[in-house]
Amino acid sequence: MCAAEAGKQTGGSQTVLRRIGVLGGMFDPIHPGHTSAALSVGNALGLERVLLVPCGNPVHRNGPVASASERCAMVAAAIAAEPLLLLDRREALSAAPSWTIDTITLLQQEQPEVSWYLLVGVDAFLGLPTWKQWQLLLERVNLVVMTRPGYVLDAERLPAGLQQEWKRRFLQDHSQLAAIKSGSIIALDVKTGDVSSTQVRELLKTGGKPGPILHPAVAAHIRAHCLYQSGDTD
Repeated sequence: MCAAEAGKQTGGSQTVLRRIGVLGGMFDPIHPGHTSAALSVGNALGLERVLLVPCGNPVHRNGPVASASERCAMVAAAIAAEPLLLLDRREALSAAPSWTIDTITLLQQEQPEVSWYLLVGVDAFLGLPTWKQWQLLLERVNLVVMTRPGYVLDAERLPAGLQQEWKRRFLQDHSQLAAIKSGSIIALDVKTGDVSSTQVRELLKTGGKPGPILHPAVAAHIRAHCLYQSGDTD
């Protein structure tokens, strides 16, 4: 089903869709780049909420340094004052591999009336064909590819399968999303800064002070629980 077909309404009237974003990640630890991206997308698209979903059992990368419970606690601390953002612990509490399609399936079963927006960075988007049932995932969500200001995704340089889906689903006019429940891809410029969780961990491991690159509540949690010390390993 293409984006246009997904947006068709019955009876000549337009249904107002509830729209909720989903941003997954290791959040090891969460930093302002994560929250800034979630807030930017949520505000730009008028989403009701953006769920932050810490990965429990990663499939495409090494395991986290901090435990699932600690990473959830840091996310909760970082977004406590942000009503648009909400922590979702389902992956962190599960021993099963953290496949995005499984998480989206559960969310849709719980709230079938919601239009789900999956937020991914450019690198994650380029690796999408390695994800479990990635084409089914594209059917079930509206995919938001978060790009840096000034960055242009060149469709002609995408892998063949991904290029085909991009050309079929890409939507230039974001205002049309209000009537499209799923099946679209959009690109949205998002300012996230240059910091990464890896850089934060390395800084903390060597005794450095995180300063503004961490939310104060997250930095306080890390100090209180002695996370990311020199004895920790990736």
